[in-house]
Amino acid sequence: MAFKKFSTATKLLASVSIFFAIGFAAEPAEAHNGEGNWPSHAVGSMSCAGKIVKAEPPRYVTAWKGRETDTVFWKPVLYRYNGSKYEQFKSLAEWPGYAYVTLYGFNPDTKPGWRNTSNDGRLNFTSFKSLPSGSYKILNQIHWVSTGATHTEWSPNSCAIK
Repeated sequence: MAFKKFSTATKLLASVSIFFAIGFAAEPAEAHNGEGNWPSHAVGSMSCAGKIVKAEPPRYVTAWKGRETDTVFWKPVLYRYNGSKYEQFKSLAEWPGYAYVTLYGFNPDTKPGWRNTSNDGRLNFTSFKSLPSGSYKILNQIHWVSTGATHTEWSPNSCAIK
């Protein structure tokens, strides 16, 4: 059996095609789907400054499989370390943010990104103010309207107020 020699251009085109096929087929590294139980998403981080904790909404959220679009709500719950474990310290009564999502992430055609539920403006973070010194963590709640399911996940970091 004879082997056909391929030109450098053909080899390069094949390599680039494989690279793009893998890139588009793979989930983003920071996203996960909870072993198939949740749509892909990646929660945001948090930070401390002065007596304030800022919680960022999820960086990435998708709709449930089989749905073209979905509406998701987000709410951070503040936890404080009590010397032996983190326990709930403050929770908001309302969901501060919502987003319209597709199977590929935020819907670019309908108010893209996170929106503030109280004034419909862009939402970059939610603050917890006038906090005592201590170590804090955020438990993110993400709620998909289409299924009524709510997922909770810790932010990837914690912070301290002195």
